[in-house]
Amino acid sequence: MYLKNNLYQTFHFIVNRILCYCLLFFISITTKAQTDSTAATKIKEEKFNYFRIGIDASKFISSAISTEYDAYEMQMDIHYKKQMFLVSEFGFGHSIVENDYLKYNCNNVFVRIGMDKTLFDAEFKGDYSNGLIGLRYGLGVVQRGAATYAIQDPVWGNTTGAIPSASFLAHWIELSGGFKMEVFKNVFAGWNIRVKTFLNPKKFEQLPPSYLAGYGKADKNTAFGYNFYVLFGFGNRK
Repeated sequence: MYLKNNLYQTFHFIVNRILCYCLLFFISITTKAQTDSTAATKIKEEKFNYFRIGIDASKFISSAISTEYDAYEMQMDIHYKKQMFLVSEFGFGHSIVENDYLKYNCNNVFVRIGMDKTLFDAEFKGDYSNGLIGLRYGLGVVQRGAATYAIQDPVWGNTTGAIPSASFLAHWIELSGGFKMEVFKNVFAGWNIRVKTFLNPKKFEQLPPSYLAGYGKADKNTAFGYNFYVLFGFGNRK
């Protein structure tokens, strides 16, 4: 057990370091892109001229398959300036832990806000198909129901009891990378992968949700996830 805890702490330390380095890299390339853009042209650039909104189709599929949780998610992004989109993601979910010794359920809603930076130059004005790297801050409101437990002991006898319900907030940051492609006019398909880490992991030391919508497996301080979005675009691209 001691070795396992040490290995997990080392892994979490390494992932946090990687997140910090990636964050610094993200900030540096964003700053460089803004500097290069300013130096290269003084043509007035349109802002907030085009936005996309859609759903994460993968969550509908995984929720239909899983017996432990369901989760639903939407995304909206808006073109802010060259190579930059502002992003908001939101959703809700439910999970349950149920076995011979423990039973409880959790509900949560969440919102993530951040930005995506494109990786390649647009082929033409209004070309919003591109590779993306992103940074997010996530906030979840969690409601855990009352838990019931049973302890079986051949010496001291069996014991049952209950733990009161609780409400708390979850905070995390995440980095993402992926791609969005226009498959039909103003219809986009996109995927990404994400690495996430809690900012307040102590909230999940006792009875963590089996699945936290917007985050993933809540019994780990660091989680990995993916999304597959279908989005519809609106606005001026000329």
